[in-house]
Amino acid sequence: MTTSSAARPTRRPRPIIDSTRRQFLRGAGGFALALPLLPSLLVKNAYGADPAFTRHPRMFWLTTEHGGAFESSMFPQQSLLTNTTNLFVDHQVRSGALVPTTQSGRTVISGVLQASNTLLTPALLAKMNVFQGLDIPFYIGHHTGGHLGNYARNDGNGGDGGAVQAFPRPTIDQIMAWSPSFYPDLSSNRARAMIMGDRPVSWNYSNPGALGGPVGNIEHVSGEENSLQLFNRIFVPQSMPGGAAVPVVDRVLQSYQRLRNGNRRLSGADRQRLDDHMDRLNELQRRLNAVVSCTSVTTPTDSSSNHNNGTEADAIATGRLYNDVVAAAFICGTSKIAVHGMDWNERYISYAGDWHHNVAHEWFQAANQVYLVDTYQRIFEHLMVDLASKLDVEEVPGQTFLDNSLLVWTQESGMETHDTTSIPVVTFGSAGGAFRTGQFFDYRRVGNPVSRKEAGGQTQWLGMLYNQWLATVLCAMGVPRAEFERWGHRGYGVPFLTQDSWTPPYQEHYESTTSRYFQIASDILPMLRAT
Repeated sequence: MTTSSAARPTRRPRPIIDSTRRQFLRGAGGFALALPLLPSLLVKNAYGADPAFTRHPRMFWLTTEHGGAFESSMFPQQSLLTNTTNLFVDHQVRSGALVPTTQSGRTVISGVLQASNTLLTPALLAKMNVFQGLDIPFYIGHHTGGHLGNYARNDGNGGDGGAVQAFPRPTIDQIMAWSPSFYPDLSSNRARAMIMGDRPVSWNYSNPGALGGPVGNIEHVSGEENSLQLFNRIFVPQSMPGGAAVPVVDRVLQSYQRLRNGNRRLSGADRQRLDDHMDRLNELQRRLNAVVSCTSVTTPTDSSSNHNNGTEADAIATGRLYNDVVAAAFICGTSKIAVHGMDWNERYISYAGDWHHNVAHEWFQAANQVYLVDTYQRIFEHLMVDLASKLDVEEVPGQTFLDNSLLVWTQESGMETHDTTSIPVVTFGSAGGAFRTGQFFDYRRVGNPVSRKEAGGQTQWLGMLYNQWLATVLCAMGVPRAEFERWGHRGYGVPFLTQDSWTPPYQEHYESTTSRYFQIASDILPMLRAT
């Protein structure tokens, strides 16, 4: 078993293998972890073939505010799209290999999607995908829930936003986190999902263990805003003196049973609150009893709390520190889901004004395009490529942790701020072999006048449903349709079409919420499935 020979910057050393064949990862935060021995390496007999390896997919999702970068800056060149297939008779979709250019020591796919060629190597590029033409077909301005499927979490602007607020949903990270199909074994799991940042992008039932409580009881899953505290939650056991885990549930179980079952004055709503509380305590007890599989994990020497000065260097350091914890958790098996809700895009460049109103809302201005492209490029390089590099180390012969993961970056909007036509989606990893990689996918219905819209002097084309992208991820992660098609419709996210006359021509393009696009919304996106 050997490490990759690709060069890496000295500031972030690649994992190394010592003579005991145990892998080590050293993070930017100054901590190191030792991996457990791999089962295949303990086999004494030679069988003439590698032992069977059961893949355990992991998911990381980075969300950023706004959108606004011109599609010509965000997406690769259309000339790469050399393969075609018919989605419908009147809708052809396209794909092609990601072929970069090299400019001044940088690997360039687009103005945004570029990084140092010591980081974005050919091997890493071969594990990347870019998606164009995924739409939320209604106005959902000022939202934080759209990234992962809770469209109800928006500010209610416009008729569309207010209408979908009546249909709250858990986000797909939480569907996965509480899925017995995704987590058949929680013995070493210290967090079903690691939520980072203070953007409310992750949502779940008030009682997730019971998959319910009233559907309206969807709550924000709070994010950890300190990388060191997140590390301690994942790796440092909370215990009583002497090492015994605190019997949290046992302390209150009798009082809970007496109150819930014996007090006739207890209302139905209060009984639900009590059940929710006990469910949270049960989950806390489970986490405390989890056994961390890595034999040696040292505490980081740095924390994101040390980088709050608002500079580009602080933003980069913060992202890398969180990435270190995610990589360690994925490699050790203490969690398989991470969501980073980022809300300070402007920290990646020197800008001191009102970013939302003067840059994001004025996205079509040439000077603001420079700001938008620069900030997204740095987020791509210093967060997405950084984490992909840290996970692209061998898990078993011929497969890396990145191969068995899916890293996703989505933006709040498409090219036009607060409009959700062609939401950019960038990924690394094949989700355990479920997806083809190294590809640019274009799902737009290009050339059909029904699907055309104009924005800021730029032409856009409507495509396929973002709901289908979310369902595609769930399927790739091993979550069966029966676990996410809970509301009698296909795909994930409420099926809704714009009701506002001033919005893009979604009604004409998608036809109705029972039309052909919605009927295929639980299928894997075309041309993506690994052969």
